[in-house]
Amino acid sequence: MKKNYETDESFLGRWIAGELSEEERIAFEQTNAFKEFHIINKEAQLLGGPTIDVENALKTVKEKLTPKPKRNKIIKLWQAISVAAIVIFSTGILLTSSKTYTTGIGESQTIILADGSTVNLNANSSLSYKRFFWSSNKNVELTGEAYFSITKGDDFSVETSKGIVAVLGTEFNIKDRSNFDLKCYEGKVQFIQNDKDHSFILTKGMQVSIEENTLKQAIFTEETPTWKKGVSTFTEQPLSEVLEELAIYFDVTFDTRNIDTTRLFSGSFYHTDMITALKATLLPMGITYKKTGKTIVLSE
Repeated sequence: MKKNYETDESFLGRWIAGELSEEERIAFEQTNAFKEFHIINKEAQLLGGPTIDVENALKTVKEKLTPKPKRNKIIKLWQAISVAAIVIFSTGILLTSSKTYTTGIGESQTIILADGSTVNLNANSSLSYKRFFWSSNKNVELTGEAYFSITKGDDFSVETSKGIVAVLGTEFNIKDRSNFDLKCYEGKVQFIQNDKDHSFILTKGMQVSIEENTLKQAIFTEETPTWKKGVSTFTEQPLSEVLEELAIYFDVTFDTRNIDTTRLFSGSFYHTDMITALKATLLPMGITYKKTGKTIVLSE
């Protein structure tokens, strides 16, 4: 049982003032703590000069004499708290973490999503989505190019740098690089452009492109993206876009200081051989090239 001086905040003050009951005084004088408190009180009475706060001094000794909780128990408690905090923190990170697929130069990858939807990821591209609760958050983020074959369902969407593509059981291709291109091959998609108050509904054979912040709508007839067949095809597109495409499939960069990259190109190249691809795209434009390491210097 704790002594009165440990539990009663007024005890020491009443002792100093001589206001303890006889029973309290006798019990207190039989304790080891009394000797310490008595010495402090006695010495304080003999001191001159500034007034000494005797009660606070006695409380300090009281604190020193009061048994402290065992350190190992405190350590175990904090260890348990720390472990719990780490578990909660780690679980939070895990539940909000994303799964990311990335392809390098000339690579492609097929991804099967949790609902059976398929994504064919083109070269130098990435796709990411939340690891858990797919049924309530069917949202993916795309950088680069991919062909989507989506199972019927609700609320599937693709985030790109130019806007959001919302779908409901369809097949479509998104290319989000220096320029943006969306083609619908089956079903219906909705394109909601960033920072715009309007959206576009695309059905089979319709496409939307954004070049230099200008949106264009068009019609196409191909049944599947040519890149899935190993071919890149262009119809009156800037040479800069052709060179960008070459760099996606072949590990090279282009020095374009001596050519006009705004000239339009129509044609195609295969992804299997770089030299053949360079000849197919540059020679018809009257452009010569010289390869130095991984850099190709172009001139007219």
